[in-house]
Amino acid sequence: MDIEKLRSSITSFSLDKCNKGNQGFSRILIQLFGFLGHGKSAFINTCIYVLEDGEYDNWAKAKEEDGGSTTERIPYKLTQNITLVDNRGLGKMDGYETGEIFAQLGNLIPLGKVEWPKNFELVDRITSAEKTMTTSDFIFPVFVHSVQSTIENEKQEDIKKVLQTSTRLTGVSPIVVLTHKSSGNLIDTEKVFRNMGVDKIFSFENYTREDHIKLREKHKEVLKFLHEVIKDVRFRMEHQPQDPVKEILERKIFVMNYIYECGLKAQQEKILKQRADKQVQLQKQKEKQENEMRMQREKERHDRDMELNRRKEELEEEKKRQLKIQEDELEKAKNKRPKNKKKKRCCNCF
Repeated sequence: MDIEKLRSSITSFSLDKCNKGNQGFSRILIQLFGFLGHGKSAFINTCIYVLEDGEYDNWAKAKEEDGGSTTERIPYKLTQNITLVDNRGLGKMDGYETGEIFAQLGNLIPLGKVEWPKNFELVDRITSAEKTMTTSDFIFPVFVHSVQSTIENEKQEDIKKVLQTSTRLTGVSPIVVLTHKSSGNLIDTEKVFRNMGVDKIFSFENYTREDHIKLREKHKEVLKFLHEVIKDVRFRMEHQPQDPVKEILERKIFVMNYIYECGLKAQQEKILKQRADKQVQLQKQKEKQENEMRMQREKERHDRDMELNRRKEELEEEKKRQLKIQEDELEKAKNKRPKNKKKKRCCNCF
C-alpha cells in the first residue's frame, strides 16, 4: 500500500465501520509509555507531522536535547477516531511508578499533571476519578524505547514484566517503538525485545525542529505503524466481544489489586530493611564496643609495660647508685689506709 492509501485508510477509519460495529467505543486511545527521555513526545510530533503532511511544529513540546520533560497525561488528536496520549515517563520501575503507569494505561485517572504516588494514595485518586472517566476509549498500549539506551540485564526482566502486565490489563499486546534508530545498536535492541516475546517492533528516527525534511521511507514507516494499530483493533473487535463498561471495571480491579500487592511488598521490604538496618546498627555497636575494649586492653597493657620499664629503669638507677656508693666507700677506705715508711740505710750494712 502506498503512502496516500495508507494515510487515507487511517484518516477515514471509524470504529463504526468494524464488522460488529463500535460495541460502545468511540475512539482508539494509543497510550504511549516508557522511560523518561526516550522520545515519546518527539514521536507524537512525528506522527502528527506525517499524518497532516503540513508544516512541522513542536506540538508535544518535546525537549529534543534534554528529554524527559513530560509530567502530564496529554492527549493529541490524530483523527476523529484516533488519539495519542503522551503519558509521564518512568524514572524507575518500582511498584509505585509502575502502578501509576498501569492506572494511566487503564485510563483510570484523569488527563493532566501526574505526581508519582506514595503508599496507597493512588487508590484514592482512582476512586475519586471513577465518576468522571470515560468508558468509550479502546486502549492500545505502545512502549517507546530509545536505541541510545542500552538495556542492562537486570532491567530486561523488569521491562518484560511491565509489557506482560500491560497485555493482561488491556487485552492488547503492546507494540514497541524504537526511537533514535541510527544512534545506537538497533539490531541488539530489537533482539532484546524479541527475547521478551514482543512480536511487533517499529523503529524510527523522529522528525525534529532541526531535521524535518520529509522522507518517503520515514513517512511510510510511521503510517505503517498507525495502520498496524488499526488492524489489531479491528481483529480484536471482530474476534472478541467487547463491553467497555465491564472492561474498565476489570481494569480498575486489576490495578487496585496490583497497587495493593505492591504496597504490601513495599511494606514487607521496608520491615526487612529496618530489621537489616537494625542488625547492621547492632553489629556496628558490637564492633565499636569490641574496639573500645581492645583499645582499653591495649592501653592497659601499654601502661603496664611503661610502668615495668619505669620500675626497671629505677632499679637500674638504684643499682648504679649503690654501686657508686660502694665504689666511693672503697676509695675512701683505701685513702685512709697508712702508708709504709722507707727505712734508712746504714752505712755499715755494706
